[in-house]
Parts: sequence; structure tokens; C-alpha cells
Amino acid sequence: MKRVVKILSKEELDKRYQLNNKSMAFILTREAIKNGYSIALIEQEGLDQASLREPSKLLYYVRLALESIIPKSSYIEIWGFTDMSELPEDKIYCAFKELEGMATAHSIAQSRLS
Repeated sequence: MKRVVKILSKEELDKRYQLNNKSMAFILTREAIKNGYSIALIEQEGLDQASLREPSKLLYYVRLALESIIPKSSYIEIWGFTDMSELPEDKIYCAFKELEGMATAHSIAQSRLS
């Protein structure tokens, strides 16, 4: 399964939202960054289908994708999805924080409980 996870720089975010600073994606992205979150672009086969069939699977796939690039000693706090406009192409933008040294043995299971 193809998976690409890219943490976007300020310049990349500025370029993406420069023309449409009234969109909900821009507003959510700005709010997330203001609160100390990073924005990741996640591209993975099946994201669109997961969102249509079982929305909780979308969060599961996004968490797995983020965990693939974050050290095992850290915990990932997901704030939310900031831009779903490219979901039909299996791409989604997500605001997250890496909490270093806060790893838990069952982070996926815990996200389902909270």
C-alpha cells in the first residue's frame, strides 16, 4: 500500500492558502498552527473509501501514517483534519503534535477510548 506523509513547512502552507484565505481549510490550519500543531499531508490508498464507509477508520489510517514517521518514544496528539478537499484523491491534511517521551503501549486503542 502506497503511503506518503509530509509535514508541511510554513512556506508550503502559505503557498497553498495564499489565494483562498477565507476557506474553512485556511481557518482551521491557522487555528491549529496558532495552538502549536504541525500540519501533515497524508496520501494513502483507501483514505477516501474509509471516510465513506467507516469514518473512524479514517482516523485510524491517519494515526498509523503519522506513527510511521514519528519516533516510537513519542505520542501523537491529533487535533483534527484541516483540509479534506483532496480526499477523493486519497489525500488529507491533518493537524497533530508530537509529544516527545510520552509514548504509550497502546496508543491506537487509547484513541478509540477518548
